[in-house]
Amino acid sequence: MLVSLMATAVIAQQRPIFDPDDFVDPRQRQGSLFISRVIFGAAANFVDDYRPAHQGAGLIEVANSYYGKQTQFDYKHSEVRGEHGPADVFRCGCNPPIYFPTPAPPDATPAAPQPGPKDTFTFGWYHSVDAGPAEPRIMLRYRLTLSRQHIGTDVKSIGTQQDVEHRSGHEQSIGLDADTHFRIGTHDVWGSLVYATTSRSGTIDDRRQHELSYTSRFPGRAVGPLLVRATLTIGAISDRGGRTLNLINPAFEAFWHNNATQANVHLIYSPQTLDSGAEGWRTHHQIALFVDRALYVKLFR
Repeated sequence: MLVSLMATAVIAQQRPIFDPDDFVDPRQRQGSLFISRVIFGAAANFVDDYRPAHQGAGLIEVANSYYGKQTQFDYKHSEVRGEHGPADVFRCGCNPPIYFPTPAPPDATPAAPQPGPKDTFTFGWYHSVDAGPAEPRIMLRYRLTLSRQHIGTDVKSIGTQQDVEHRSGHEQSIGLDADTHFRIGTHDVWGSLVYATTSRSGTIDDRRQHELSYTSRFPGRAVGPLLVRATLTIGAISDRGGRTLNLINPAFEAFWHNNATQANVHLIYSPQTLDSGAEGWRTHHQIALFVDRALYVKLFR
């Protein structure tokens, strides 16, 4: 029952798109809970942290979550593979050296790192707030997320085509997100406020970006055996040039739970519109199909 409740909770904007929500209300369990899950699937026009990869990608992830009292701890290891291998990188013999392909200018959307393995750690804290007279209290979650990805680059000489340099870089992100709730008249408005910073170093295209966004989560609806739901994210991403408000991202999900296999199937369409000083507004149509299923569930009473 707990896995079903977890899977059908209304989700926040997903980063990455493959990551299903893992919210478990502490009031829906007695004692601590451990869940290990596997997620696998594929995406067309994959977008990595608001950076289009300009290719499709496949993913498999193992997620381990521990829920104790009002807290949640996660460790997730993902393996993402693009449909294209890493592009060859060349260096001229000039001083200072020039690398090809040339990195995007500072006012353009940076290139996404080549899809690869990533480790993510999350700490979450659940807190209930008053919803008004004669209403049950509302449970909100606040999370700190840390992720790290290794980025290796082999550089060839543009003249001899031989390897002349190997760079061992990485990208790391730290993010804070908080569930929000307020009312407009008799309508409940659910959402999430997110701040994150991502930095890449040890590569030929070291970049840093800060993100501040708000995601509004609209009520889900049952359409036959499917649960259909939508979100809308608006935000600002630094170091892109152009306007301060440069992210508009609606997302639409159809969700199906199969009782026989206890698997959850997700189909998501996410048209992500980004603005940069060099390119202006551009929309990237990301579509993902993935499955998540619990491998092991243990309730400690």
